[in-house]
Amino acid sequence: MTEAFKLMLTGMGTVFFILIMVVLLGNAIIRITNKFSVDRAGQVAGLEHIKLGVEPAKVAAIISAVEITTKGKGTVTSIQKLNN
Repeated sequence: MTEAFKLMLTGMGTVFFILIMVVLLGNAIIRITNKFSVDRAGQVAGLEHIKLGVEPAKVAAIISAVEITTKGKGTVTSIQKLNN
């Protein structure tokens, strides 16, 4: 009976140790990635060449739509209003 108890404790301890390592390594990878990743909020501020007649809420909506549609690979470089 004691051998089964030792085996159970060894197995549970090993699983607990591996889960703790997964959590710690995952958090480390997230922090390293966030530290060296590109800040996408700065891209919106860098659009000075957008026409001044466009409302900021519409600019934000257009930028969000482009990011969602292109899955983050596309950027807005200019916005022009078309007259019919």
